[in-house]
Parts: sequence; structure tokens; C-alpha cells
Amino acid sequence: MEETAKTLVEMDPVERFRLFDTVTDALRHAAGQAEDQGDTCFAANSRCLAGAIVGCADDPGGENLAAVELLLRQGVMLLHLYSNRSNVRPVLH
Repeated sequence: MEETAKTLVEMDPVERFRLFDTVTDALRHAAGQAEDQGDTCFAANSRCLAGAIVGCADDPGGENLAAVELLLRQGVMLLHLYSNRSNVRPVLH
């Protein structure tokens, strides 16, 4: 059975927490992989974005939903770009 997608406003606090947790876990996992491959810049960016999501998401009243939504979008895009990047490092002259 498929459910229709909900906005952050439509989600209850438990659903929001699960979404935030999923995205931050994915960012932290990608950061670990990037660090293992020597991409410390991506690793730092991913960890910082995960931390920003956690910081904004700790809002029981839901007053930061617009900020969290923007951060979630950035996190998902960062993960998408990371998963589609080339493993060949550019040659710097």
C-alpha cells in the first residue's frame, strides 16, 4: 500500500524525526566514506550540514520548519551529487 507524500507541516513530530534522522544518518555515512577516500572537504561539509539539520530540527513547536526544509533539500542534493560524482580526481596543474 502506497502512501502519498506529506509536507513537513503535515507530518507529526515522530514522522519528522524519522525523516531528519534518515537524512542526517545518510550524510554522516557519506562523510565517513568520503573521508576514507581522502575527500576531507566533502566529509566536513556533510557533517556540518547534518549538524545544522539536527540543530534546527530540535524544535518541538515546529517554528523552524522552513529552515529545516531548506537544509533537508540541500542534504538530499548533496547526497545525490556525491553518489553521482566521478571517482577520478582532476589533475591540478
